[in-house]
Amino acid sequence: MTEAVSHEIAMSARLTPHLAELDQAEWFGEPIEISGPKSIRAVEGLRVAVFGGTKAQPLQHLGESQTLHLLKEHTEYRESYWLTEDRDAYNFAVAQQITTRDIFGLLGDMVGFTELSADRAFEVAQAILDSDRHLLRVPTSPNDFIK
Repeated sequence: MTEAVSHEIAMSARLTPHLAELDQAEWFGEPIEISGPKSIRAVEGLRVAVFGGTKAQPLQHLGESQTLHLLKEHTEYRESYWLTEDRDAYNFAVAQQITTRDIFGLLGDMVGFTELSADRAFEVAQAILDSDRHLLRVPTSPNDFIK
């Protein structure tokens, strides 16, 4: 997890109380800093050119851009999975051959590995939607999670 993503989680915790209970370091490790002029320029280029970020909103799409930079440019992260519900980030990462999942795909993987039943995966997806959260792909029944 990059510093920008860590910051986004902390900011979102103000609106989503249970998110404040998340121990980021335990789940994700310490935030990864993007440093050095070349890396910072590369991240900014991605933020503006790929994701449509603007100079007026310097944090807009910064998390996606830092993540993409790490996954593409640092060999130690190339086997990582990118989990996102941002359609542009998802589509771009897939086009770059970065292993990418949305919540629907992650739940489907868990069903496939018998970590969750299809019924429970559907319940989780519905709970996300019921809490006014967005999903890239919305299941219509538990059968959608059976491959």
